[in-house]
Amino acid sequence: MGQRLKYFESGQGLAWLLIITGALSLIVLIILLVSSLIYRPPADTAALKYFDPGFLARAARYNRISMIISVSVRITTWLFMAAAVWAVWRYFSGAGHVRLYIAAGYIALFYILLNIIILPLSFYRGYVIEHRFGLSNQSLGMWFSDFAKEKAIDIVISAAAFTGLYALMTYFSRNWWLIAASVMAVFIIIGVYLFPVLIDPLFYNFKKLEDQELRQDLLEVTGRAGIEVSDILIADASRKTVKANAYFTGFGNTRRIVLYDNLVNDFTREESINVVAHEAAHWRYLHIIKSIAIGISTGFLGLFLLSVILRRTGLTGDLRAIFIIILLVSFITFLSAPPQNILSRHFERQADRLALEITGGYEAQIGLMKSLAEANLANVDPHPIIRAVLYSHPPIIERIQAAEMQKP
Repeated sequence: MGQRLKYFESGQGLAWLLIITGALSLIVLIILLVSSLIYRPPADTAALKYFDPGFLARAARYNRISMIISVSVRITTWLFMAAAVWAVWRYFSGAGHVRLYIAAGYIALFYILLNIIILPLSFYRGYVIEHRFGLSNQSLGMWFSDFAKEKAIDIVISAAAFTGLYALMTYFSRNWWLIAASVMAVFIIIGVYLFPVLIDPLFYNFKKLEDQELRQDLLEVTGRAGIEVSDILIADASRKTVKANAYFTGFGNTRRIVLYDNLVNDFTREESINVVAHEAAHWRYLHIIKSIAIGISTGFLGLFLLSVILRRTGLTGDLRAIFIIILLVSFITFLSAPPQNILSRHFERQADRLALEITGGYEAQIGLMKSLAEANLANVDPHPIIRAVLYSHPPIIERIQAAEMQKP
């Protein structure tokens, strides 16, 4: 191990790490794009048992366009990041330590420019395409308001995180990675607790579920799963989208069920109950806590390895290292998606099984999957490569077939 890491002392090892991870990321991205463009489900696909051919064709068009734009955004992002690494490497070569406020300014400027560059693609994907396929109710002003709020939050968090990382490298050059990983762990835990209180209300208005009969049914379901819920809230999502969703969020006294209003209004009571049962099952199996633990563990390991590489290249405390880390993290995050999604799909299957055991709503589950697919224009039977790399949930057709098989 030590002999291999010596290769990084010249800096060539770090360059090759960027080249290899970048090349692999680009290859995977191209494979995803080609798979999306050429794949046509067989004529005898099981999906035709549950879905109209017209819907399947429309959903396929929507998902192909979405894939093309997503690939374009990612490639644009990587090119901009690579250009920033090149520029910073040339400009700050031999510059020595850069004052903290100057470093913060460059990092914030980097993220501001990146979001300006991808704005046209984001607008086309998030506004034009969503309206073209009848999935969005947002006005132009509402879309830009949400985009600005979302990106402002991202920029502040990202700039603060990487400026803090630079400060730790500068002032705690030996143990910076340990402090950074510990801060990251605390931030993740606090973030899960505070997100429903601070961030969610920036995008949706919430009110308590007024249907007392449905409320009682939902509390009974969560009780069967062994989960205590402090609140059941309705989000006014219908003013933005026709898509339906529900989720559990928060910890402790911020833990609540959130239902999109179009889920409550457009789906059957039994389907809504199955959705909540599925989310309750995630808590019963501690999936969220397990995911947080895995994320924190991989964060510690990743930062430790990064500290070894930067120490051997002499880049600890160098501003150039921050932009290299940003690009490297982007590549590795993308490449780590398949194993993460394997685990996520396993969690989702567990939650589906327990939800059906709790509710016994097998037909409701099948109806729910069909309704969700139609509301969200889901690709119900994706190419196996796309499923393996991108899908955090089992495809709709797989979840329908699982409910059929689980019937007593």
